[in-house]
Amino acid sequence: MNDRRGAFEALFAEHHAAVLRYVERRVDDREQARELTMDCFEIAWRRYDRAAPFRRPWLLQTARNLVGDSYRRRDREREGMRTLAAASDRPDTTFQNVDLRLALRHLSAADREILELFYWDGMTAPEIAQIVGCRTSAAWKRLSRARDALRLLLEEPCRPPTSSAPIRSATARQMGGGAMGYVMD
Repeated sequence: MNDRRGAFEALFAEHHAAVLRYVERRVDDREQARELTMDCFEIAWRRYDRAAPFRRPWLLQTARNLVGDSYRRRDREREGMRTLAAASDRPDTTFQNVDLRLALRHLSAADREILELFYWDGMTAPEIAQIVGCRTSAAWKRLSRARDALRLLLEEPCRPPTSSAPIRSATARQMGGGAMGYVMD
């Protein structure tokens, strides 16, 4: 194990600066560039074989893939924001993504997950149902309730919620809350 570690540390010392420069030229945020560079070396560590050590081209290709993944994730998030903004039925055309992000933070984790799966990840109701472990009809119902909860938060952006607790769906509130309110949803 120590031989493997020593060889990898030598690889890291030799190529880290080059990989970091490569990523920094492609990413605006310096901290994100550092994280992506470390992700690249984490992948290299997991796949490292002393008999066939990686060279700079492999590391740069891996870094390139990570940068591309990062941009695709960012684009999905932006598209999700636009789609959610359009779905909010908010009459104000000067919708601010900041309002949406704040509203999403105040939703329950279950509601936020459903919205993210649908709008960010582009999952269909049957796929969401499979992921969260419910029937397709329940996934549609949960999505509808999550949209309603989000819409309520977005209708009154000037009045923040009275607590930092997540907003529960109507069914959970009607059932008296608690864990069963979430389970029954």
